[in-house]
Amino acid sequence: MSLDVRFDPAYPLSKLRPADYNPRRLSEESFTRLQASLRRHGVVKPVILNADGTLVAGHQRTKGLKAIGQTTTPAMILPQKVRLQDEIKFNLLHNRVETEASVVYAEPGPIGQWCWIPWQTIQVEESKNVPFQQAIGFMTAAHGPWGSVVIDDQGRIVLNAEYAAVAKSQRFDVLAWTVASFDAGQLVEDLTGEYGVYDWSGLEEQAPVWNQHIVQPNRLREHSSKAKADKVRYKSEVWERLVLPSLTTSHRVVDFGAGHGDYARHLRSKGYKIHDYEPYRTLKGKYAVDIRTVVGQLRAIERELRQYGLYEVVVLDSVINATTSLDYQHWVLVTVNALCAADGRVCIGTRNLERELAYENSEHSISRDSTRLSFLDSENVDMRFVRGKWQRIRYHTPESLRGLLSRYFEEVEISDTSRATVKAVCGRPLALPTEQYERAFSEEFNMPYPNDFRHNKHKGISEILIELIKERNSHPEE
Repeated sequence: MSLDVRFDPAYPLSKLRPADYNPRRLSEESFTRLQASLRRHGVVKPVILNADGTLVAGHQRTKGLKAIGQTTTPAMILPQKVRLQDEIKFNLLHNRVETEASVVYAEPGPIGQWCWIPWQTIQVEESKNVPFQQAIGFMTAAHGPWGSVVIDDQGRIVLNAEYAAVAKSQRFDVLAWTVASFDAGQLVEDLTGEYGVYDWSGLEEQAPVWNQHIVQPNRLREHSSKAKADKVRYKSEVWERLVLPSLTTSHRVVDFGAGHGDYARHLRSKGYKIHDYEPYRTLKGKYAVDIRTVVGQLRAIERELRQYGLYEVVVLDSVINATTSLDYQHWVLVTVNALCAADGRVCIGTRNLERELAYENSEHSISRDSTRLSFLDSENVDMRFVRGKWQRIRYHTPESLRGLLSRYFEEVEISDTSRATVKAVCGRPLALPTEQYERAFSEEFNMPYPNDFRHNKHKGISEILIELIKERNSHPEE
């Protein structure tokens, strides 16, 4: 390849510069186990350095080496300085590259030594993790062959098989460490255990709440190709499967966190009574938030509430998966609890963790997004770099969604557990403390904008909602 990644088998640890951000935390127990592994096997996976000497991947390994008295480490040095988002991708892929779904063979080298394996000798017998290979291939195509493999003396790639499969398809030689086959099992066991959890707190300042507007899906948009002209793509599972089958023009509906408001606009044109609210509605074709429209939405909902009371149907489509924190997830659900009439229903859809994990283990790619892999923290949150901005994506299982929603609604019915969006219909909103409602309205109807700006036009809607929920909660439906 034209990109010249340099391998140094003994890079001085004293010359390493830790990156400003490392998305993993290591427990004391894991750190002790890491040191034991390094003593037993040495470093069989080089760290990755940026062109300026910054440590891109291998932070915990270098800490472990220093702890056991080592002074050097094998290192792959990238040919050019990479941006923060690629730096983090290297770190994540490097830590996940031990995925061994595929079966790959190649020509081994001398036991206990580094060597370069010609790509022509690589044989992929089973390729079972195409999405992961796509993610690796994206980075090798952009930055050169940055990874390595461990191979046994019988020619089986025992670590980083997916990377070897990419090398075969992209035709570049692979750096390999060869081990005796009778040692391979112990090495794999030592290196593929849990070495820390993902921790996205270091990116908090780079992922403010308003960045989340970039995840708003475009609904009911037509395909641009002539072959598919007049055919709609990007339909909402929540609207199509939960809301529309029983919706009539007499129902009063609010779409909370409506994104671009495609369904509300489409259905209003057909005579349905639908209000939509999106605190980060953007100007058409632009990045800037249309605050005038946002305030107009609030005032329209306030008038509706004053005249007719709480809503019969509340839609929460792909909102809680975009909440930036557990606090915001709570405030969203408190607010939709408040908007729902005692005999109303709330239709909710969010990202399905089980489907996402199934995608990563699939034999064939089911998405054109070659870097769609999840690196989940302890709260099942992933960070993605999209359109020049960091965003958070939160995942739920059917069980976690039921447990969450049961804190806000007496009735929770989960559905479509095998689809990309796990869905629920909720009823009989629970009575929550007044101070929680007040705080939720302050946060959700007066969201923060860049430069610490808030519009402060939420007092009217907050006041009427407090009145209505006090009345609802004191006279619940039997």
